[in-house]
Amino acid sequence: MRTIAAFGAVVLLVSGCAHPAPVHQPGPGFTKPISFSILEDYDKGEDLRQVEADFRLFKELGVTTWRGSFGWDDYEPSLGVYDFDWLHRFANLAASYGIRLRPYVAYTPEWAALGGPDSKVWNDPPAQVADWRDFASHMAAAMKRHPNVLSFEIYNEENARMWWDGSPREYRRVLRAGSKAVRTAAGGDQVLFGGMTYPDLKWLEAVCPGDGASFDILPIHAYPETWTKANVVVENYLDSGKPGFFRNEFLPEADSACGRKSIWLNEIGFATVPGKKSERDQANWWVRAMGTFVAAPRVEHIGIYEIKEPPRREGMIGGPENYYLGLTYHDRKKKLAFHTVKRLVSLLDTGTITVADGQADPEVTGGTSGELYHHLFIRPDGRQVLFLWDKTGAPTLAVRLATPGKAVTEYALDGTGRPFPAFDGTTLTGVKLAPGQARVFEIAP
Repeated sequence: MRTIAAFGAVVLLVSGCAHPAPVHQPGPGFTKPISFSILEDYDKGEDLRQVEADFRLFKELGVTTWRGSFGWDDYEPSLGVYDFDWLHRFANLAASYGIRLRPYVAYTPEWAALGGPDSKVWNDPPAQVADWRDFASHMAAAMKRHPNVLSFEIYNEENARMWWDGSPREYRRVLRAGSKAVRTAAGGDQVLFGGMTYPDLKWLEAVCPGDGASFDILPIHAYPETWTKANVVVENYLDSGKPGFFRNEFLPEADSACGRKSIWLNEIGFATVPGKKSERDQANWWVRAMGTFVAAPRVEHIGIYEIKEPPRREGMIGGPENYYLGLTYHDRKKKLAFHTVKRLVSLLDTGTITVADGQADPEVTGGTSGELYHHLFIRPDGRQVLFLWDKTGAPTLAVRLATPGKAVTEYALDGTGRPFPAFDGTTLTGVKLAPGQARVFEIAP
């Protein structure tokens, strides 16, 4: 049960006092690292032939970094008894496909659990931090033989009672002990703070002082428009209902409490709930989400949730939406968004990217604009990628680029491209937008 849904259902914590999405205001350009991962959880003993079928989808998608759980309850089922055989075979299979691994380590075994009023056992803090430290040390030492294991994340969504039935103080002890164990046993592997369900400054300020050196990367999860109220959307999600919060408050205060860290959105996704949200809705969401989050300052990684839908089972944690987040169905039949994300990754997964919104100037030449957004990215090879959408209006635009180009290709949601002829080298003209529907263009240098 915990394997198929340890992700994001409490994102609605950010939904109070949210504001309508503002018209995007272009700012100065900046260049930053960018990378991507894909998520899928596997329990110990999972049929590796099924895992291999997923890995083939990873390769087709163009994303070769995996994130998922290594369960303490799986790999130390009783005190001092470690069972890493399946995990070694899993890591070897991943390496044969060129797939790198970024596990989060979580799920306390019953024998080690503290217990509490909301206890589900697996979400408990350990009763003895020494037991956790010993497990983290043995796991990191065992996985050291696999160079495709890049990092260890310490628990998951710990700022939500659903996934961590403990206090910030208890999490601080687990983070500190796990980090020391991993770094001692595995050397250069990165340590990640457990991904938070939203940009939670209160949690960071309770955990971080004195412990910022315990981790290298600060992850956040983002499921706007699946588990948030209607007025919390992709475009305002990081601001937690307060305009400018992420840039002007969260980043500087998180830096002050924890030290400056790379910010990762290592889980984002959108559910195709039958009768409510379609494959097309999901595909269009991914365009808006990629444009918005890749353009956000300091966000250096996007974790795509998830490669396929889980089987239908009773007791799904987090509600029925968790069944429908996949880019493919459970039988691996591709949804429209698989092709959308594949194209977006091919355009944006360039190692570094320059966010240059201020170098694109959209002018409304017809129709009516409501909430107009644009993002412009410049790749290291000089190609420009332009995202355009209007949340509520249907304007026709002329978009002038500061950097000239030779030709423009527009990409549909199914990933296919076609020439956009109304381009004179600096300006795209006659770009018609429908409410909420995003368009993506690539400009060749």
